[in-house]
Amino acid sequence: MQDKLLTQEKELVSREIKLCKTLRAMISHELEAIVLNGDMDELLNILEQKDEIISQLQLLADSWQDLLLNYGVNASPEGLGKYLLEIYPDDTELPAMLEESREIAGSIIRAEDDAISELDKFTSGLRGQMINRVQGKNVAASYARMGGSII
Repeated sequence: MQDKLLTQEKELVSREIKLCKTLRAMISHELEAIVLNGDMDELLNILEQKDEIISQLQLLADSWQDLLLNYGVNASPEGLGKYLLEIYPDDTELPAMLEESREIAGSIIRAEDDAISELDKFTSGLRGQMINRVQGKNVAASYARMGGSII
């Protein structure tokens, strides 16, 4: 029974790593869309794709909970890795898988923070451009009202 549980747990960790790598790549594309291309359509498309991946990660988290409950295990999400290492001390693959999962999760958090910062800069720049255009139109309208010619 414990072998079956270990196999299921490794499969869940593998799926988590794969989804996290995909999410990390999406964040890189998001940064490119913001910084290099300034392409809001591309950005919105990427954000939709990220939502799908995040939903899959939530389903995976639910699978973890279901699996653990089926086996009578009461571990918090934070203590899950430690728990798995305690019950499978002789497994050679699991520690590396858990470490990879932890590293990619940290990478996602840092990259997402960078993406949010860049998006803030980008939207601030757009706001500034819009204000300048509105002010320019107001100046032109005032000039026209005073009898001046725009052309």
